Parts: sequence; structure tokens; C-alpha cells
Amino acid sequence: MKTDLDILAVATQLVAEWGEDAPRLSKVRLVELIAANNLRAAAFWRDVMRTSEELLEKADPAAALPASEPGAALN
Repeated sequence: MKTDLDILAVATQLVAEWGEDAPRLSKVRLVELIAANNLRAAAFWRDVMRTSEELLEKADPAAALPASEPGAALN
């Protein structure tokens, strides 16, 4: 699998600046681009969202748990 350095750079910067809100910000951008029918850009932001989630999981696996799961609020 080829790593897209642009996606990794954007995701890393978002996680650094926005923390746990990075995937949500990426998802908002993704929805906006799908609504605008810009599928290529939407694919980019979909990958940024996934990469942001992966980076957050590596940094703190407990932070990646949804609030509905037991132990999610124990941070």
C-alpha cells in the first residue's frame, strides 16, 4: 500500500492543532465536498479523516473509544 505523504501531512497537522476534533473537522470538510460534487477532493478528505483517527489511536488508544463504550470516560 502506498502512503500518500500529502494526506499524512495534513492529518498530522490537524491532529497536532485540533487533537480529538481532527476527524470531526475532516468529516465536515468531506461532507461539504460531497455536497459540492467534488469527489476527488472528497476522497482526499476521507483519507485524511481515516489517517487522523489512526494517529489518534496510536497516540492514545483510550481516546479513540466512542463515549458509549465502557471505560471511555476514564481519561
